[in-house]
Amino acid sequence: MSDKQHNVSTSVTEGGVEEQDYIYTPVPKNKRYGWIKMFFVWLCWNVVVGDLATGTALGSSMNFRDALIALSIGDIILVVVMIMTVYIGSKTGLAAMSLIRFTVGRVGTYIFSAIICFTSVGWFATQLGFFGQIWTKYIPLSVPVLAVLGGIMMASTAIKGFKGMEKLSTFAAIPLLLFIVLALVNCVRLIGVDSLFSYSPTGNQIGAMTTGVTTVIGSWAAGMATVPDCGRFAKTDIVKISIVWVSGLFFGHFLLPIAGIAAALHLETWDFGVVSDYIGVLATGSGLIGAVLITLAAWTTNQQNLYSAANAACNIIEVKKKAPITIILGVIGIALGFCGVVDYFVPYMTWLGIVIPPMAAVMVADYLVLPLFGIKHDYNYNDISYEKLPLIKWPSVLAWGCGVVVAIFTPGIQAVNGMVATVVLHVVFNLVSNKKH
Repeated sequence: MSDKQHNVSTSVTEGGVEEQDYIYTPVPKNKRYGWIKMFFVWLCWNVVVGDLATGTALGSSMNFRDALIALSIGDIILVVVMIMTVYIGSKTGLAAMSLIRFTVGRVGTYIFSAIICFTSVGWFATQLGFFGQIWTKYIPLSVPVLAVLGGIMMASTAIKGFKGMEKLSTFAAIPLLLFIVLALVNCVRLIGVDSLFSYSPTGNQIGAMTTGVTTVIGSWAAGMATVPDCGRFAKTDIVKISIVWVSGLFFGHFLLPIAGIAAALHLETWDFGVVSDYIGVLATGSGLIGAVLITLAAWTTNQQNLYSAANAACNIIEVKKKAPITIILGVIGIALGFCGVVDYFVPYMTWLGIVIPPMAAVMVADYLVLPLFGIKHDYNYNDISYEKLPLIKWPSVLAWGCGVVVAIFTPGIQAVNGMVATVVLHVVFNLVSNKKH
């Protein structure tokens, strides 16, 4: 074992793996959470101001019927893939990028982890921009300065690992659930169902149904690949896992975007800051209280973004303690938020919808599909050291790369095309490789 790996193992033994947030070992069965607490964590991960932005992006360019179809198709695809990746995380107890080690080897893991770290930090920065747009109406500071203050606040719980996130989520879940329901009911009541279905959009940011679906998937694409970071703390019960993940996605990523569309139509503006502020007023009767709840939504999601980014970074550099890495990534995210990354929201979603889904597909293909073809792995989940893994597993990495290319150059729903191609090629390449050996 290399000195670096030896140091990591020693720190885990001496310091206690629980304090290290199980970044290099499976979460023990007796440290798992029941389905109610997992629902709270997952719901809060889903209730995010970015979902309002997704709704306004769809509604500004598509009529309500088409936006609803795009939202429904995208969410069905998301939840199907997420249930599978969460199940893998729960069954093995390992974080997402630790699972990827076995699938793509050392170099492949570095590539995947770097992409996840970059996208998660990017999401963190984007959410800070939304935070600044909301609070600039109440605090006489610029959006960039408010983004910095919000980033410091949101990083504080991520530094404490899953326990810190679970405590905040338990506190925030019920208020956020009420906020979603009240926002949706009041927004639809004001605009009217007939008005929703009869308006004609004037924007062209999203010009086709397939682009709309890809945008929806892109808004949670990173979640497809990283939900094992959360799911590894869940007890392995596929039925309850399915109920929890479907419910959380339905409230946060389906109902909330619809509220965003309805509010934007009523106000006749697609300005996200104006729309979110108005939704807060409708849901709570007070713009300030609404801003607090929307901030809570951003906070509970953004801590997860930074948490997954730190997990991915630790998977590359294997440090003794994760907290310093979380702080460094938080500073980078805050700097990006200060520079206005939020202005590139839709292109960013489209890019994520192309590159990330094939990563989740590689994981699903390796752990769930290959065994159906008689290729069963003997992975030792208690030892993820790189020295026992190949430098790179070409069948998996090539399948992912081809999946990304397919997503870029084929018509239709890019994310789906990329995932299907990745799964098929992953199976074919592994069957050919096994036959040669």
